[in-house]
Amino acid sequence: MADRDCARSSVATPARDSTTSDTESANQHGPFRIGIPGLLTLAIVYGYGRYGYGLFLPELRREFGGSTGVLGAVSSAGYLAELLVLVVVARLSGRRSPRVPVLIGGLCAATGMVLMATAHSTAVLAIGVALAGTAPGWVWAPYSDAVAVATRPAARGHALAMISTGTTFGVMVAGPAVLWVAGSGWRSIWLAAAACAIAVSAWNFRVLPATAHPGPRGAGARGDGATGLRWSALLRRPGQRRLLGASFSVGLGGAVYWSYAGMAVSGASTEGAPLLWTLIGVAGVIGVATGALVERWGMAKTFVTAQLCTALSCGILALGRPTFAMFVAAAALFGAGFMVAGALVALWSARAFADRPTVGFSVVVLALAAGSATGPAVFGILVDSFDIPIAFAVLSMVVAATLWFCPRRSDAYTPPDPQAHR
Repeated sequence: MADRDCARSSVATPARDSTTSDTESANQHGPFRIGIPGLLTLAIVYGYGRYGYGLFLPELRREFGGSTGVLGAVSSAGYLAELLVLVVVARLSGRRSPRVPVLIGGLCAATGMVLMATAHSTAVLAIGVALAGTAPGWVWAPYSDAVAVATRPAARGHALAMISTGTTFGVMVAGPAVLWVAGSGWRSIWLAAAACAIAVSAWNFRVLPATAHPGPRGAGARGDGATGLRWSALLRRPGQRRLLGASFSVGLGGAVYWSYAGMAVSGASTEGAPLLWTLIGVAGVIGVATGALVERWGMAKTFVTAQLCTALSCGILALGRPTFAMFVAAAALFGAGFMVAGALVALWSARAFADRPTVGFSVVVLALAAGSATGPAVFGILVDSFDIPIAFAVLSMVVAATLWFCPRRSDAYTPPDPQAHR
């Protein structure tokens, strides 16, 4: 993200307020009923369905051949597929039960990973990557609705925080899993992940609410989900344009890193990429504390720190085969920087689009996805033309340039009548 890639921390994901009747309250539960299956769902669709491709890229290159540019285009296909799905999910929100898109996402992840596991050509691999790549787009936002409908108000923050850890948990587990297999064992990893996706989908079918989120009072035809709303009207303020520029860059930088970092560290040892993933996941847990960091340091300082961490990590990989200490530093810096940046753009969205939080956040997610779809294909060509270290040197400069979009105090927007959106 964050996620969804970045803004993948649901601590910052704006769950819509709901007015709860006595009947609805009786059907609401504590944080674990939706929190645990939500955590596992995000762990699978991100840890394996999304980021697993980059983890296995060195093996895929040896088995399928082809240039890095072609394999980078395959990675971009997954992000592009998510971008298209996000538009569909935005229209489903409030009209269909959150159970529907979450189940579709789980089945897409399972089917895509089966295709990836059984592929014997780049074309089939690309179809599998694209199908599995749609899963994050299907499941991410609907969990916000599901928590709003089926979780008690006092427990919603806990449930969303629990779900948000799914990405880092999945990344942490993906690394050690790869170390247990050898050769073409990557196929068995994806088959096992597909089986887990089916099992968790069955769990989601059982616990997710069957009714749609009603949305805020008065939303109606002109509310957040209004189909007639011109999204360009949301970009009139400079702070909103800065937010979209930052979101695009965060998405691009994260997607390139996840796609090619495994290749950058796998030259000396086949254990490099799995270990890198595990360390990134451990360091990325700090993303859950993004809200506290913003309260303590402010949004601007937190954003600058996160981007500098990511840029430094890219700079380390640009040096070529890093020492073990540099390897650990690169993983820790990226894990912390990327996860915090992803969560921060969601917090920033809630402030910049206070008058249209749901539609505003949808625009931010689309900007993240657009950057993610662009990055791997473009930088794959760069890797083919030059080398991995050169590509990461350029990426480091691109990430550092994102500081141009640093949030400012004036970016916060207070709607004329806050009560109209409660």
